[in-house]
Amino acid sequence: MKKRKVSPMLMVIFGVCMISYSGPMIKGALNAGANPATVAFVRMLSAGLILLPFDLGSARRQGIALRYSKREAALTLLAAVFLAFHYLTWITSLTGTSTFASVALVCTQPLFVAFFSRILFHEKTPRAALPGALLALVGAVTIALGGLAGGGTEAAASDAFKSNLLALAGAVLMAGHWLTNRENRRTLAAEIYTPILYLATAALLALSLPFGGGFAMPLSALPWMAGLVLGSTILGHAVLTSALDGVSASVVSFAILGEPVGAMIFSMIFFGEIPTPLVALGGALTLAGLAYYLWRSGPDQKQS
Repeated sequence: MKKRKVSPMLMVIFGVCMISYSGPMIKGALNAGANPATVAFVRMLSAGLILLPFDLGSARRQGIALRYSKREAALTLLAAVFLAFHYLTWITSLTGTSTFASVALVCTQPLFVAFFSRILFHEKTPRAALPGALLALVGAVTIALGGLAGGGTEAAASDAFKSNLLALAGAVLMAGHWLTNRENRRTLAAEIYTPILYLATAALLALSLPFGGGFAMPLSALPWMAGLVLGSTILGHAVLTSALDGVSASVVSFAILGEPVGAMIFSMIFFGEIPTPLVALGGALTLAGLAYYLWRSGPDQKQS
């Protein structure tokens, strides 16, 4: 009997649902008493250790040697630095702002990829895509200001504004991570790169623990971490990567823009968290701008 193949589009929908609850899972762990540095460390260490035997086994079967040049090792360390600080800033942002605002702001990283690509590699963004970039930036500013106008105490408004800025910093750092990844992947196979990158990131995050409140992972936070590592980090990204066999990268890029919407829905279910009208408007503008930007940039410009 012939095995029925899973539809690539169903895989994309499933993958986006999985990555969408990344923010809510992290917020659940934080609410349970974990701190940002510990959440990031456990996430990267668990993902690296889970992927290591599978990826290295795959590399061995394909005859790929586990060999790094000095340049590749340096770029891997740089990518790990960007990724570690991305997680520290973004996860910390979730302690003071809504999940929807944080995820929508961190999703602006394709704009920063384009900006740094222009400066470092002289790659031009198509002029037709610029209105989308501008609209997304207007949306990001609206979200940041939404923290100030969201009601509550002055201290809470200030915390929300600072947290929104941290989420934007997370987007900038992720852009640096993707650009470094792109350069390193020219010569390194994913099988010997990804698990080493995750473990190097975990090592850097371990060094940050004394400065981030030490290791704090109560037992009540473990179910949230299990959902994050197994669902979002492993299943979500792995399924989206597999879906690329049947759909274009542009389809995945656009689908990932649904992550903030999914994060908002999951946060409403788990925490009763509803974004203010101004933050919701800013999120809608950001997503619309990013969608237009990715559409008009062409497949070679898309980053996810």
